[in-house]
Amino acid sequence: MTELISKREMYYHDLIKKNDNIKKDILSIINSETDLSQLNLIHEDKYINGIYADFTCVYNNQIKAIIEVKAADIGVTDYVRGIGQVLQYEYFYDQKISPKGFTYDENFKSILLIPSAVIKDNSFNIGKFKYPNSTLIVEINESSKVARKISEKELLDLSSVDNDNLTSISQYYVRDNRLFEIYMLLRYLCFQKLKGKNKCNRKEVEKELKKTETINNGNWRNAWISVSSLGFIDSNNLPTASGVEIGMLEYEDFIYLIYNSYIKPYIDTLIHYLKSDTRNLNKKYQEIIEDIKLIFKNRDVLFLTQSNGRYLSSWFNIIRDDLGAISFKTRSNIRKINYNPMELNKSSFIQKVRENSVAYQYICKLENII
Repeated sequence: MTELISKREMYYHDLIKKNDNIKKDILSIINSETDLSQLNLIHEDKYINGIYADFTCVYNNQIKAIIEVKAADIGVTDYVRGIGQVLQYEYFYDQKISPKGFTYDENFKSILLIPSAVIKDNSFNIGKFKYPNSTLIVEINESSKVARKISEKELLDLSSVDNDNLTSISQYYVRDNRLFEIYMLLRYLCFQKLKGKNKCNRKEVEKELKKTETINNGNWRNAWISVSSLGFIDSNNLPTASGVEIGMLEYEDFIYLIYNSYIKPYIDTLIHYLKSDTRNLNKKYQEIIEDIKLIFKNRDVLFLTQSNGRYLSSWFNIIRDDLGAISFKTRSNIRKINYNPMELNKSSFIQKVRENSVAYQYICKLENII
């Protein structure tokens, strides 16, 4: 069976087999415990009719999920074939078919696992397909190596892309929060997990975090949405294995990871726009929106030009307050570029964040609470 798998796809097979955080992320996604000693991840598992599943996920001697893996460079035909595969996995569950004699968990899931580039770089739109009832779409971010579930809402958002009026440059979004607030929430949850908590109450967490008096102190709900949608926390509001690793980074390393893995297209688009013409530095949001739409063939850009400038305002605030790459006063259109993130290596980027970000005053307050 191995010889039939492309080298690109085999890379992701090997990544799943060797990366314990990805295994734990997948277990969290299917609402399972994450004790790897109880996991039997069967690779290239043979079922009936000569069908091979890329992985059967057996936990505590029950089949929790059957996984179909696709590579980043697939076309629409191979993607549809993948949907057909997970439909057969649902049939195996319905009929309780297990050649190795395992029982099925009642919350069984079939998983179609894809790299992030399948969403970002392909000519087809994953939001415009019908999936089996038991199927979860799981994405592995190719930079951060975090596995996350693509929610039904995200599929719905993506389904609206590629029409005459809307395009997309990234599937990720952050709205009405600074990145340091997301970092602070995740870091606080990491310490709760280290203290032995097995579940966190959101209202209780927010009560503590409000003591830091951050910029969006009355709107921690959006920070929760972000850490959840990025796959950093589980259903108990505690960090996943990858979430712990990311939340325990120093702030500037966290920003570098988030920039490179998730928000780079938005930041680079805006920085390039501001640098392309000095007149752009002083334009109002609505003017900037119209200019950016022209760049993208007069189409709105998902999570960037929508909502009458609300997303745009959020991104500018992130570039100013988190990265420190630009400066401007609140409600002012007079902007200054401090540095260009696209031009810097990691060490220079981190140094610029240290020198220019306003985050540290709030993170210091968080450390006192923790």
